Amino acid sequence: MKMQYAVAASLLLSLSAFAQKEELKALKKLDDQKTPITDAQIQEYNTLFSAFESKMGAATEEQKRDFYYYRGTYYLVVDIEKNPANVVNAVNKGMEDINKLLEIEKNGKKKYTEEIQTQLLPQMKMGLLQLVQPLQQQQKFKEAATVYALIYKIDPKDPFNLYNAAAMAINAKDYDKALEYYLELDKLGFTGEQTYYIAKNKANGQEESFKDRASMDAMVKTGVYEDPKEEKQPSVRPEIVKNIALIYNMKGETEKAKSFFANARKENPSDVSLIVEEANMYYKQGDMATYKKLISEAVAKSPNDHVLFYNLGVVNMESQPAEAEKYFLKTLELKPDYYEALVNLGTLQLASDKKIVDEMNKLGTSAKDNARYEVLKKQREAVFNKALPYLEKAYKIKPSDENVVSVLGGIYQALNRMDDYKALKAKAKKN
Repeated sequence: MKMQYAVAASLLLSLSAFAQKEELKALKKLDDQKTPITDAQIQEYNTLFSAFESKMGAATEEQKRDFYYYRGTYYLVVDIEKNPANVVNAVNKGMEDINKLLEIEKNGKKKYTEEIQTQLLPQMKMGLLQLVQPLQQQQKFKEAATVYALIYKIDPKDPFNLYNAAAMAINAKDYDKALEYYLELDKLGFTGEQTYYIAKNKANGQEESFKDRASMDAMVKTGVYEDPKEEKQPSVRPEIVKNIALIYNMKGETEKAKSFFANARKENPSDVSLIVEEANMYYKQGDMATYKKLISEAVAKSPNDHVLFYNLGVVNMESQPAEAEKYFLKTLELKPDYYEALVNLGTLQLASDKKIVDEMNKLGTSAKDNARYEVLKKQREAVFNKALPYLEKAYKIKPSDENVVSVLGGIYQALNRMDDYKALKAKAKKN
């Protein structure tokens, strides 16, 4: 009985292998035809794919290789042509089969490898590159990101396309996808550093690129080109690590953000914007001590950046108003018309007004209280006169700010400058 079962099993395997050969012959016939594919033939393709896949366990490595070739090229050529809207799914499925095929041929007979590497994939890449350019021009950034990611899948040896995919995802505000692409670039250790070899074509005066120095020098020697030069593309790795940190921070994953900020700082310790972004993360967390430390570090590296001094002024307004005033004055030294610094300086000068008014309201009508009232009144006028120049300048820069108009009006009234008050109100009505 056992022998009979063994014979039966052997017969089934033989029949299965024969059926697979017939399916592969049918697929080859479909693949070889030169006329456009019909709907009936698409149905035949899918029927043959399903039939072969159901018996995959009995297939030889050569049969699997042929099957992956026919199905992979079907997805990458026929399916994309018939269903261009389904390009993402088609490329993903097609490349999965093509990679399986290449893996089989890596250590065996290379029947399809050269065709795939020199014809199919380069043509696919070129076609998608032509597709992505108008998408960028039309600012369809999400779609452009998807296509760049597909190009990278087709040619993973060119990670610049994955970098472009991440940039397009950022433009589309699709931060989850951008993070996915940036993390892959970080894993690859991608830097983007390149050297471009450029020379000017004498015939049209246009600069053209060459693949290497030898090619450029050879063309210059012919006399057709002139002015050879090299241009180096700096590393984009600091930008990649920085963007990973920023996205993690935006997503609220602060521990991961801190880790990548640390890495980014190591990659580019002189990047002031990176220090500021890290500082902003700590500011949002309420860690003012670390925020001040980092902003102070940024100021030391960029002593002429008025925004950095302004930020230091803002975080010191409540706890150390004298320090805040110093930073705001430095801001105005660097940028005299910085509106926010002017308003905040005016606000700082007015900070003592409430305390003065509270004391005035507690005074009685005795001669001593009346004398104290006059002292406080003069102190209050001095406070107003210190604040006034900053607020008046701010008003000239931005007369539409109702808050500044209101504070100015109150000061004019308190100082009995009624002509200024009336002019302010009249102008406010026109605005």
